[in-house]
Amino acid sequence: MVNWYFTGTNTVVDICKFYGIPRKTFYYWLNIWKSDPDNFSKNVACTDNTPKFMPYITDKATTELIVRLRKKSKFGSVKLQLLLKERGINMSASGIYKVLKREGLIKKRRRKRKKKYKKYTAFMKIPGQKVQVDVAYLPKLFGKSHRQYVYQAIDLYTRITYSKIYSECCPANTVDFLKKVREFFPFKVKMFQFDHGIEFTYDCLLHVEKEHPVHTYLRTRAKTEFCFSPVATPRMNGCVERVHRTWREEIQRWHQWKNPTQMHKDNRKWMKYYNEQRPHFGINLLTPIQKLRSVKQHALSKLDYFI
Repeated sequence: MVNWYFTGTNTVVDICKFYGIPRKTFYYWLNIWKSDPDNFSKNVACTDNTPKFMPYITDKATTELIVRLRKKSKFGSVKLQLLLKERGINMSASGIYKVLKREGLIKKRRRKRKKKYKKYTAFMKIPGQKVQVDVAYLPKLFGKSHRQYVYQAIDLYTRITYSKIYSECCPANTVDFLKKVREFFPFKVKMFQFDHGIEFTYDCLLHVEKEHPVHTYLRTRAKTEFCFSPVATPRMNGCVERVHRTWREEIQRWHQWKNPTQMHKDNRKWMKYYNEQRPHFGINLLTPIQKLRSVKQHALSKLDYFI
C-alpha cells in the first residue's frame, strides 16, 4: 500500500478503493508508518479509538451508586431510575442500562420459547376483593433437622403482602395465619384463594369425610368466601407464587439463619420494605402502601408488622 503511494503510479483514491478503506484511515496509517516504519503493525494494533473527551458520560460517583444499588436489589434500569430519583439524581432508564452494560452487570441470556398458556387476568376494583394465599418450603435451620414453612398472602388490588413463618405446615397453622391476615390488612377481605394443598382442603383425600378446619373457620367465624385454583395450574395463583420467588431472592439467598428469632426479625423487615419502599410494575411502579392510600377511604391507613 505504501509502496504504491510513493511510486506515484496510483492515486490515494485508487489505493483506498482497492483496499476498501476511507482516505482518512489511509492518511492516519501513513503518518504512523512515517513516525516508526519498523513497528508499524504493532503501533496500529495498539491504537486507542476511544474518544478523548466525553462530556455526557456518567460521572464516577453516580456510576458507583448505580452499581451498588444493582448488586443490592437486583433491580432493572426502570426501578433503578426511581431509586436514583429519590436521591435527587435524574437519569434516563436507557442511560442506566448503558452503565450496567459497561460495568458487566447485564448478562446475555438465551431466548427460550415461551409456552402458550391461556391468559388469566383478574381486574380487581377494590382492596380485599381477592387475596391469594400459599405456603413455601424453607431450608433447614443451621444445625437443625426440621424444616420451616413461610405462609404468604397478597391482596391482588394493592399488592400488600403479609408473611409469617411457622415450624409446621398444617390446618391449625393455616387457620392461625388467616386470623393474622384479617387483622393485618386495614380493609375487609371478601375472598381467599388457595391451591389444593392438604393444609387448605381435604378434596384430594377421598377417604376423609369431615370438613376441613379452614373451611369451618371461614364459613362460620370469618364468614368470608373462598375459592381454589385449578389443579396443577400455579399460574392461576401467579401473584403469590411471584411473592415466593421475591422472598427467596431478597431474603433467603442472603441469610443462613441459626435460630427462628432472627428469621422472624428479617421477615418483618422484608415485609416493611416490600409494602412501603419496593416499586411494583403491576401497579404502575407504585409501592403497595401508595396504592392503598390512593383509595379515598384508606388515605391514612397504616400497617402493623408485629401482628
